[in-house]
Amino acid sequence: MKNYYGILGLTKQASMNDIKKAYRQLAKQHHPDVNAGSMESERIFKEITEAYQTLQDPALREAYNARYEAFQQKKQQQTSHTSSTKQGQSKQQAQSAPGVNFEDFGSTFERFFGFHPKTGEINPNTMKSDKKNPLDTTDMFEQFFRMKKK
Repeated sequence: MKNYYGILGLTKQASMNDIKKAYRQLAKQHHPDVNAGSMESERIFKEITEAYQTLQDPALREAYNARYEAFQQKKQQQTSHTSSTKQGQSKQQAQSAPGVNFEDFGSTFERFFGFHPKTGEINPNTMKSDKKNPLDTTDMFEQFFRMKKK
């Protein structure tokens, strides 16, 4: 989400006059007629105009402030969640998806594919199968679809 106050070089406490003054100064500096052919100035001018149109209307400004505050809180929560331990994350994932055990995923993967996904170690017990291809998933599909072997 764009920070309209930052685009105009202002703080959230800026008055309507401050917003208007900042907009006029930046618009004059980045106007397409002044910077003919500059795509960067045109992009900046559009951002400045968008910011001004939102912040100059009290109702739009209030709605924007609420959305931006919620966005910042969500961003802060995501940052705190990513800094948690892996064990905490796996427990959180297990709680968020009832009936699915994410902690047992490695052993299930190893049983089907013959090696552990995190370490890459090959399990010799799974490789002693009579099958030539360790990645053969025929048994898995037959069990899943409850097909009888011929």
